[in-house]
Amino acid sequence: MSTILAHPDYVYMQDEWEKYRYIMEGGDDFIDEYLVKFSNRETDTEFLARKSITPTAAFARSAIIDIKNSIFQRMSDISRNGGSVDYQAVIKGLNGGVDQRGSSINHFIGRRVLPELLFLGKIGVYVDMPQIKVNPTLTEARGKVPYFYTYCAEDIINWELSYADNTLEFTKLLLRDSYYKLNAFNLPLELASRYRLLSKTPNGIEVSFYDEDTIEDNEPTETYILNLSRIPFVLLELDQPLTRDIANHQIALMNLESSDISYSLKSNYPFYTEQRSKIGGYLKGEENSNEGSEIEAGGNIGRAYGPNMDRPDFIYPSPEPLMASMEKQKALKDDIRVLVNLALSSVKSKYASAESKEMDERGLESGLSALGLVLEQSERELAEIFSLYEQSDEIATIAYPTKYSLKTDLQKLTEVEKLSDQRDKIPSKKCQKIISQKMASILIGTDVSADVLQEILDEIDNAKYLTGSSEEINADIEHGLLSLETAALARGYDVNEIKKAKADHAERIARIVASQTVGAGARGVDDFDSETDSAINEKTISQDADLNETGKKAVRK
Repeated sequence: MSTILAHPDYVYMQDEWEKYRYIMEGGDDFIDEYLVKFSNRETDTEFLARKSITPTAAFARSAIIDIKNSIFQRMSDISRNGGSVDYQAVIKGLNGGVDQRGSSINHFIGRRVLPELLFLGKIGVYVDMPQIKVNPTLTEARGKVPYFYTYCAEDIINWELSYADNTLEFTKLLLRDSYYKLNAFNLPLELASRYRLLSKTPNGIEVSFYDEDTIEDNEPTETYILNLSRIPFVLLELDQPLTRDIANHQIALMNLESSDISYSLKSNYPFYTEQRSKIGGYLKGEENSNEGSEIEAGGNIGRAYGPNMDRPDFIYPSPEPLMASMEKQKALKDDIRVLVNLALSSVKSKYASAESKEMDERGLESGLSALGLVLEQSERELAEIFSLYEQSDEIATIAYPTKYSLKTDLQKLTEVEKLSDQRDKIPSKKCQKIISQKMASILIGTDVSADVLQEILDEIDNAKYLTGSSEEINADIEHGLLSLETAALARGYDVNEIKKAKADHAERIARIVASQTVGAGARGVDDFDSETDSAINEKTISQDADLNETGKKAVRK
């Protein structure tokens, strides 16, 4: 495509997008594009052999996928209320789903939108509608609902934006479509491109299609009008993609790993050395050398050496260069995580709406929340366009979670355990309650809705007792520091359970006494035992009796 048709921002970012896509997709294409020769001394044959065993260092990719998964796992908590019956059906994956392929809105955003947005910083979603005849029957109109498909950054060629009613909208948009040309059997033959130009006019949205060889002549192959008040396209764009600062790190890591593997394979063979009385020649022998011919050397072959000469030896290459390279790789991997987190903390929408700016003023808890706001605003626009196609005033209300987390469950548990240890050392009840609330937020704050979390925090604030640990409560009861009634309340039991427990306990004691009582004692019943060491004393008496009996038998013999 000629760059004459492209937006200046498109031309500026084209090379960067190519690099980011290689990072995103990885594999052999990434190796082919960015693996470089060591030096001019490495031959083409050696380079190709090294390339064939080079692994893809996908550490930058995996760091960004962790962020994607953190957002994706909270999508089940997104609230989508209102809208038409058809809208509520398709966002759940019914009636063909949001993409005519059975996808729910969560699946569509998580699998199609989020990766492109994070890796390239830009993706567009087009809302289309199957053509319906004029005055259709119910059968003809059934199942004809709007659906979504995406345009990657490289296919959004040119655009014109303007503010209307305090909203940033497209007035013109040039997109590139990819389609298959068919053979005589109507099967795919080759991939081809055409261009779609959308223009906002007083009569609606004019849609024109151009072939690659006719677009510069402005000769459309097809034109029609959409009865809409805005171009049915939503652009999701960040001020910078998360890959911008880490792309070269992944390229460097791949080349370092390739070098290390090659070094390990080639340097894994020791070579033999033997001191000679004269300098010159190799053990294998050289032309015009008087030092002899090739010799045999190995683990089972001995060699004689003369007096005052060093013993023949095998020399192994030093591992220090390899160790230094591995340390550098570790530093690069750590840098990738740090840079991704820094990029995430500064994430914001390039075209922030007034509502998004208002949310920013309230303060975002993290870059993940900022990404959530970008997705939320974009999904609202999609719902609005959906309603425009339906010519309905019913527009869905969409609310994303406000809290996200990149921590694993193990990291959360470790942090909560440390806070628990510190909480019990502080004599202030108010401080202990605040720490307990923080522990609850860390542990389940990203797994429940904001309303449920607030109820939990309120329960902690109103709680009379700050622990529910059975071990701590039992220890306090045994030491006489806690009553059974208070213990029941601290454990969350009803007070009436104490009476039932006492009755059950008395019955248990009676059964034990009836089955184990010997004479006037109460052996085996701790509750009736007046001596603390009765069991030990009984054992000692029994052992003494056994010894006496053994002595008597010995005397009789």
